[in-house]
Amino acid sequence: MTPIRNFSPRAIGKPDGARPPWHRWCQGGLAPLALALLVAFVLAAWADEIYFTSGDTLKGLVVEEHVDRLVVSTVDGEQVVWRRAIDEVFFDDPERNYLYLGNDALAGGDLNAAVALYQRAIQFNPSWGDARDALRRLEERQRRLAGDWAVDDPGRALRAGWGLTLVETGDYPVVAALADEAPAGQAGFQVGDAIIAVWGESMGYRPVSQVAERLLGPSGSEVKVTIRRDVAVAAGAVPHAAWPGFDVALEVEGLVVRQIQALGAAAGLQAGDLLVALNDTPTRYLPVGAAKGLIGRARPAGLRARIHRHLLVVRPANSSS
Repeated sequence: MTPIRNFSPRAIGKPDGARPPWHRWCQGGLAPLALALLVAFVLAAWADEIYFTSGDTLKGLVVEEHVDRLVVSTVDGEQVVWRRAIDEVFFDDPERNYLYLGNDALAGGDLNAAVALYQRAIQFNPSWGDARDALRRLEERQRRLAGDWAVDDPGRALRAGWGLTLVETGDYPVVAALADEAPAGQAGFQVGDAIIAVWGESMGYRPVSQVAERLLGPSGSEVKVTIRRDVAVAAGAVPHAAWPGFDVALEVEGLVVRQIQALGAAAGLQAGDLLVALNDTPTRYLPVGAAKGLIGRARPAGLRARIHRHLLVVRPANSSS
């Protein structure tokens, strides 16, 4: 992970804060080959740079950050990069550099440095929710260090307080069981949901006990949880209802559900859901025109959609012991 002392001026990114115009290309419905060529061109101008302890470098776009690895989109496809092999990471966007360095400072226990770096990220991009979520993570760390609350067995406390049982999988922990009338169920969790992030921090590739600890906290406090869920949209679910029952828009975070109608509501979709796959096709590099075409063609057999959804949960009583 990038040490604070290695932060250098080039890490603040391009002076004008320019960003690749992904949304314009995707809205235009570019063919896959044309999009691939444009991606290759853009990576030459807009790119994150990873410097390895071996002396090698890698250019690309960091699309996922986990506790032990990064996923980088390159001209040769997505590559997994292990954090233990990384010396420095320089993001094209200055706010991402400050967030990344702030996360390193927080992980290393330097809370004062983390606060300063998160605040710098917000100065560069005041509307960026990721940096504000990071400040909430820091506040929770401060409460833990101050001894305001503690938990001996996070898994047991989660079952007792939330009525929620997690199991480990190959990537993200999954909700295996919900107690009857459980607070977690009332908050919007369902059996089968994967816990993707807590306050924007990836919960992938972590032990269940660590994820449970992140979820827990003082009764009545809030925690933002991102879940992954699979939903099915069926044309016959509501008689005479228009297909597909929702619209989509390409926004900064990806392909987002908008304007819910009957079929979408029957499937359990909500406005603001992030569509990450459609009929097993990932949407990360899918132009919005192609996504709409896929949705339209899915009507006879139905549509399988994988979504990410943010839940703002008020922690129940007895969830911190």
